[in-house]
Amino acid sequence: MSNIQKYYFGIDFGTTNIAAVCYSVHGEKIDIFKYGDQEDRTLPAVVAINKKTNEVITGREAKDKRMELSKKCEYIPSVKAILDDEDWELEINGKYWYPVDIAAEIFKMVKREIHNKNNIELKEAIVSIPVGFGEKKRKKLREAAELAELTIERLISEPTAAYFANIDFLKSSENIVIFDWGGGTLDISVLKNDKGKISELSTGGMDIAGDKIDIKISKRIHEKICRKHSEIIALEKMPAEAQDILLERCERAKRKLTDSDTAVISINNYDPYGACMETLDYEWFSDIIAPEIDMAINCLENVIKDSGENIANIDKIVMVGGSSNLRPLQEKIIEIFEEDKIYFPVETMWNVGQGTAWLSMIKGKYYTNQKIGIILCDGSFFELLSPDLEIEKTGKQCHFGLVDTTEEVRVIFSGSPDIDKSSDKYATINYPAYRFLQEQIIITAEVDQDLVFIATIKSNMRPDDFSRTWIYTNLKFYYKLDDNKEAGY
Repeated sequence: MSNIQKYYFGIDFGTTNIAAVCYSVHGEKIDIFKYGDQEDRTLPAVVAINKKTNEVITGREAKDKRMELSKKCEYIPSVKAILDDEDWELEINGKYWYPVDIAAEIFKMVKREIHNKNNIELKEAIVSIPVGFGEKKRKKLREAAELAELTIERLISEPTAAYFANIDFLKSSENIVIFDWGGGTLDISVLKNDKGKISELSTGGMDIAGDKIDIKISKRIHEKICRKHSEIIALEKMPAEAQDILLERCERAKRKLTDSDTAVISINNYDPYGACMETLDYEWFSDIIAPEIDMAINCLENVIKDSGENIANIDKIVMVGGSSNLRPLQEKIIEIFEEDKIYFPVETMWNVGQGTAWLSMIKGKYYTNQKIGIILCDGSFFELLSPDLEIEKTGKQCHFGLVDTTEEVRVIFSGSPDIDKSSDKYATINYPAYRFLQEQIIITAEVDQDLVFIATIKSNMRPDDFSRTWIYTNLKFYYKLDDNKEAGY
């Protein structure tokens, strides 16, 4: 039995919150650690930078004092959404900040929390990303981690991480829905479990989630307070500290309504209205958020339809993310699915992070789940990428000859309906022809560490700087554990 203690880290870098989880293995003993605030909530992925001193404030402190800090700080929420925005920058006291710098501060916050709780230096972790997370964002996320002196061992899809976090409940199911509604976005995926091969059939989502619901509730509560006083002040005109405390109280009340029919919002000094107390009852709350719940349900039904399955064929639905705790949502879900098909993990906010850390401990690999190739001049299909390949083994170089004296080579990619329908499936390089007996067109194809397919096209008669690149970020994969026996298959 080994006496060496090993640590396996997973990070769910969400739009509004970040969940970092660690599996600690010492011999046969396995412990799990979560790194959050004092109430065991995930850490808000927000950054405030002092306009005079460049001091950085992150996490719960930055979120709970957002309006107060906005007076003296540049306040940046949801950096994940702007990671690939090349025009975004902040200049503070001669220092320029870019999205990768902001994201790096979030990673640094996580590293501090881990060091403070366990006296461990986080050096390497698996990080989960949503389906559809673009190629530029993936590269920028890695760059941000490097700035924080953290190596991203692997990127993992959030739905895949959620599946493995709940594998004991799901391993005998074939068609699975992951319903991930957090603080910033709703992400829904339909997964197929084919004897341990976990692939994604369809995905969809929307940008309405917990934080916007909190703001909506706070506006309604503020209106109730105003109606009790002769002086009516718009919420945005209230003192910053008052706006912060109202928003924080409304978020707490929302969480309390998960188990109760009423929640009291009490503020000792809601300047200038003084002491205020309002009751948020469940029926009123349900009416307030009914439009958001209806949109979420409509999104769910559309994603299932896009998968080619129907609701009756869905074996399980897993509800993860903090907003999945909303009782009006849960009641709607129960109306659609049989109750024994629905699974609510105990800690929905931590679920994806836990699955990500589990996959750091129990090793597995991504495999290709589609073909990609080019159309030759006779209309035949030449395969550059085959299904069932480990992504580490996808490198391939092919040499082609020309059949005429064209001055332009047009390479047409194919292999799946979305490629055939896309407007950017053509990669063209221009150069003088050297006759087909001498000239070769060389195509090098591979899948990189960010799960992006890259094809580089060049001529053996021209320098490398004449090359062209075609990038495909929607590559279909499946994930499989190295040893299925460890997962109970």
